Amino acid sequence: MMTTTELSKHRHRLRQLIDTIDKLAYQCAYSDSLIQGTPGEVFRTCGRKNCKCAGDPADRHGPYLVVQIYQDKKQRQVALKKDQKELWQKAKNYQKQMNTLTKLKKTCQELTDTVQQILNQRLEKFP
Repeated sequence: MMTTTELSKHRHRLRQLIDTIDKLAYQCAYSDSLIQGTPGEVFRTCGRKNCKCAGDPADRHGPYLVVQIYQDKKQRQVALKKDQKELWQKAKNYQKQMNTLTKLKKTCQELTDTVQQILNQRLEKFP
């Protein structure tokens, strides 16, 4: 049988987990536009022999904004034009939402495990 102190500690932990789940679920419900992809920045060489990028790899051109997407079961890297920065931000929003969802799943699993632990500790032996 569990003591009152142990039950109190468990209730406090459950409240913390539920508050975290509430916060994370709320963050996933934002109305930010999303594009499924991974945003990134790349530096490139232009191919001209006399350009600064030909001699030193540290002097490449860029950064250029790109979004990596999966299309037709293949990974593609789409270069964005300067006026398409909002697409890059939408892909960044998507990554943030996916990270939040991962945290939410982990916290839900922790809540389930904690409740299971409480139930197991409360079990009495059958006479």
